[in-house]
Amino acid sequence: MPGSSKRLLWLDLFRGLAVLGMVWTHSANTFLEAGLQKTAWYREMSYYHGLIAPAFFWIAGYVRAHITAGAPKPALPALRRLLMVLLIGYLMYVPWNDLFHAQAWRAACTVNVLHCLAISGMLMLLAERFGRWRPVAAAFLLLFFVGLQTSAEHWHTGLLVIDQYLNRSQGSLFALFPWVGFGLAGFLTRSLWSGRPDRHAVLVFAMGALLAFAQPWSPWPGGAPEFFLERLGWVLMAAVVVACVAECVGPATGWLHLAGRESLTLYVVHLLLIHAVPLPRQPLQFLIGPTQPMSVVFGIFVLLFVLSLAAGWGNERRKMRAKSSRA
Repeated sequence: MPGSSKRLLWLDLFRGLAVLGMVWTHSANTFLEAGLQKTAWYREMSYYHGLIAPAFFWIAGYVRAHITAGAPKPALPALRRLLMVLLIGYLMYVPWNDLFHAQAWRAACTVNVLHCLAISGMLMLLAERFGRWRPVAAAFLLLFFVGLQTSAEHWHTGLLVIDQYLNRSQGSLFALFPWVGFGLAGFLTRSLWSGRPDRHAVLVFAMGALLAFAQPWSPWPGGAPEFFLERLGWVLMAAVVVACVAECVGPATGWLHLAGRESLTLYVVHLLLIHAVPLPRQPLQFLIGPTQPMSVVFGIFVLLFVLSLAAGWGNERRKMRAKSSRA
């Protein structure tokens, strides 16, 4: 399909919705009363919470494929940005108040979504080096990281900084297997669909529905490939729906577009507010804990999102001023 360097506004909206879901998920998991978190309805809700991270990966892959579809882009600027994301991921887990504790190194090596997003982006840069064969390279990498997930759960090199990426047995929240597969899937989706509401969108939606609802006939009931395929199906359907309605929602969603453009800022700020800022003497995570009813949790979620969005707005204004001064 022909490429385009034009920013796809529906992707900003999609990412903004994912940010909104992310802040809600972290708020509910941290502050909702522990007994409520054990109920059947919350477990059902947690399934949909689990679609947020796959959406972020898929969007990152789709965006990279979109901006490079017309002509190759230099890899170095993108690599620098990815290394910065990787560094932020590590800095967020450094126990600054307890650097000399025996477990400090283990905590600092913890792999989260930012680490996997960065590695996913690097794999896309690698696939791009194959030119017109880049979809084949991306498909091979996807099959590798999804197909070997079960095997990777038992891999162990003895080097903590590497093992954290292979599986979650060392305490990581995410692992390369299969999470980078969602980013590679987004990269490949751009080869099928330009993001417009056309017949290709119908094809992608149908593929998503097949993946999302075919689990009763899956040859891997409850297995690793099904985890990936089912969630990928929901993300594909959501992407098509957002792309089709984005032009109808008007300027009222400008705040969501802002959240999408500044997703990294909102990610870091809301987690710092929950886990790092002492109010007083200890962060909200411990000051409040899982003790609140749904109504209070919703209020906390709104406050966290508004404060994070304000930080994102400030960061965007800063970048605009810097750009103007260079012009």
